[in-house]
Amino acid sequence: MYKRLHYIYALALFLSGAVLNKAAAQDSVLFPNIYSESDTLKKFKLDSVLVSSGLHRGTMPNRGFAVGTNVISASVESISRMKTSSLADYIREQSSVYLKEYGRGMSAFVSVRGTSSSHTTIAWNGMSMAVPTLGQADLSHIPVYFFDKMELHVGGSSVLYGDGSIGGTIQMNTSAKWDRGLKGDILLSAGSFSTLFTGATIRYSAGRSESRTSIFQSSAKNNYTFENNTKVGRPTERLNNSEYKNRGFLQEFHHKLKDSSLISFNIWLLDFNREIQPSVSLNDRPESFASIFDKNIRSSLSYSGSRSKISYTGRVSLSYDYERYKEDIIAATRYMGYADIQYFHKNIVLKAGASAEYIDPDVTSYAQSTRESRGYLFLLARYNPYQNLVISAGARAGGVTNSKVPFMPSLDVRYTPLRSSGHTLTLRGSLSKNSKVPSLNDRYWGGVHSYLRSEISSTREGGADYIWFTGTTSAAIFVTLYRSRVDDWIRWLPAGQVWRPQNIPQVLSRGGEGGLTVTQILYEWSFKATLCYSYTDVKMVEALWREDPSVGQQLAYQPRHSWRGAVNAERGNWASFVNISYTGERTTLDIYDTLAGYTLIDLGASFQGKIFGKDVTISSVVKNLLNVSYQNVKFYAMAPINYQITLKWKF
Repeated sequence: MYKRLHYIYALALFLSGAVLNKAAAQDSVLFPNIYSESDTLKKFKLDSVLVSSGLHRGTMPNRGFAVGTNVISASVESISRMKTSSLADYIREQSSVYLKEYGRGMSAFVSVRGTSSSHTTIAWNGMSMAVPTLGQADLSHIPVYFFDKMELHVGGSSVLYGDGSIGGTIQMNTSAKWDRGLKGDILLSAGSFSTLFTGATIRYSAGRSESRTSIFQSSAKNNYTFENNTKVGRPTERLNNSEYKNRGFLQEFHHKLKDSSLISFNIWLLDFNREIQPSVSLNDRPESFASIFDKNIRSSLSYSGSRSKISYTGRVSLSYDYERYKEDIIAATRYMGYADIQYFHKNIVLKAGASAEYIDPDVTSYAQSTRESRGYLFLLARYNPYQNLVISAGARAGGVTNSKVPFMPSLDVRYTPLRSSGHTLTLRGSLSKNSKVPSLNDRYWGGVHSYLRSEISSTREGGADYIWFTGTTSAAIFVTLYRSRVDDWIRWLPAGQVWRPQNIPQVLSRGGEGGLTVTQILYEWSFKATLCYSYTDVKMVEALWREDPSVGQQLAYQPRHSWRGAVNAERGNWASFVNISYTGERTTLDIYDTLAGYTLIDLGASFQGKIFGKDVTISSVVKNLLNVSYQNVKFYAMAPINYQITLKWKF
């Protein structure tokens, strides 16, 4: 199957190139400018949090309707600095969102506001990165090197982005730069534990046409030492069976057409081979060692344009996910179609759209006839009755094979009571109903579990954003409080000799998030200090069994407290940073067993200069500076102090 798909993609690549070579013109506008220039707030980075009002053309196609919730926008600088990293590394170092990690470079799954990894939608150019059989994405597979922009929508957003957006949404984007001529970069990096990264990108633009080609390869032996807390005397050992190799290829074509529209084709290939890091108790048991092999393909052909007061988008895409563990193969092919149309008139924006999916799995534990179809319709509206008030509402409905999909409405409000010279205060609130359909594994692994119901959440949140600036100093603060009730939360539980998925009646997630950024220009130095904090109280409030001792207890591997702080300093061609992150204590699957919290410090510096007239950046970073011995997941050792040196050459 994998070889056949290579021929399909080669043919698609050739045909799309032929189409693009006949085209030409202007980029489409996602949201026309309703506000005048004076009505738009000056924007400030808040530890990658972008606080702004007005309509924003960002990575997320429906970002302009998310007026009552918090959206974290990755800065260009942070993405550029972490091009050799995985998305797991980026999320961990740039936000207070919790990641469940099974070792350095091993499986990593995101948890937003105490929800599971399947409750956060992760997409690239509108295509889901989740493996359809599992219903979730492993962030260690996704390279930062491939994307240019990223946004994290914190909170319920199924109305905007579809099934699974109960905790949040991560949207990644690659797009044309439209810089004429041939440009590109070469990236080389080396670090501790035989870590190597090589990458190269070439862009060519002839005005109306642009092509981008990127390739990379990364690897590490991960043979670091750790303290084995399962043996008497807690001896120091060297980690075994933890090597990984990851390589990928990205090709994109973009063409502007004469009727003010844009056609784009892209394809993404990943090949990830990884030894499965053993628990510390099995580190000296080679008979237990195993490996896992993954291949992933994402490709799409899209068309967008605008006429008068209407803009529109259409996209067809194909994905293929293959995983082999020992003799077991889990694979699935997914075909997707999407279309939307948007209308604006004065202070009103309306948007309607539809999406469809067909999934063809190839899993030995499923019945051979297993197939799945999905279809959704959505309608969004945004109304700006007064200069300082914005109201947004939406609704989504759909159907899935052998599952019932609930109706999903939402209502958002943003009000700016204070907007004066140097001061801006914005209040926001949101109500939403969100859902997550059981994954293919949930419904078909080892039988047909037709009793499973879709997970449904009811989320409400409110917050405030404050910006102050004067001269060479600025400050930005945000605060958010939320409450989310999830009914029919799906968990796999023992049922005799086997495990079966069950619907937990109710889980309640409550908490708050806050952030502060202060920037200061002093003499020739530019300083930025940031701090973000998350408090998460997530508990099962109604269980399957009345005597379940887990009722009222924090869910496993969910820290109540986590925070991150950073200080950045720049002068001329020099830049440096210090990152400090704290992850609070977590209970394991045993509610009476607790993992200690830990604090990590990273220190880095970079220099930009020219060699033979070309821009060169040399950077270095030391991670876990204090050499903290810690475990993110019980019995899985994490890396001690380590370093990385990177050279980037742009032409």
